[in-house]
Amino acid sequence: MKHYIDITLLPSDDIGVHFLWSKVMMQVHLALVEIQDSNKQVPVAVSFPHYRENANNATAFIGNKLRLFSENKTDLKRLNIQKWLNRLDDYVHIKNITEVPANIGSFESFSRRQKSGSPDKHIRRRMKRHNETLEQASKHFSDYKMADEDKALPFIKMKSLTSNDEFNMSIARKVTEQSSNPVMFNTYGFNRKAPLPKF
Repeated sequence: MKHYIDITLLPSDDIGVHFLWSKVMMQVHLALVEIQDSNKQVPVAVSFPHYRENANNATAFIGNKLRLFSENKTDLKRLNIQKWLNRLDDYVHIKNITEVPANIGSFESFSRRQKSGSPDKHIRRRMKRHNETLEQASKHFSDYKMADEDKALPFIKMKSLTSNDEFNMSIARKVTEQSSNPVMFNTYGFNRKAPLPKF
């Protein structure tokens, strides 16, 4: 990733940061949908520079800054995020497109994580997807501990454009290695296999 835009959320006494995250991410999602290719992929990633994990499974926090990355400056221009966030002008500060600093030492990836359900649900899914027996799939989930991890993940309240249902979009962060492979992202700007510069 060579270029980025920083968006800082500016909560006020009457508008909290969690409410702003819902509004901002909904608009970012709509903007990304507008530039998706035929495979529903986009060349722009989202990152949360102030993402903070807490010990003892306390809920993590994504901070108040969103960073949009792209390999090409033209993709960020085409996204035209100022247009999409213009009604939130009093609550966001959008910086200009900037080059990613040289010599980045660490990388991370972000992904949307579905909240874990019962082990039975995961076992049935694994049996179906991997053509495994009940015993094989059960062995895979013998040390099932995802529920505590999921409880600690930060989330943003979103609304489905198709069903109009509200849902909590849990966001997982993973430290990763640099890669030169070209990558694309979903219309939320996530790809768990795509390393993004951390700075």
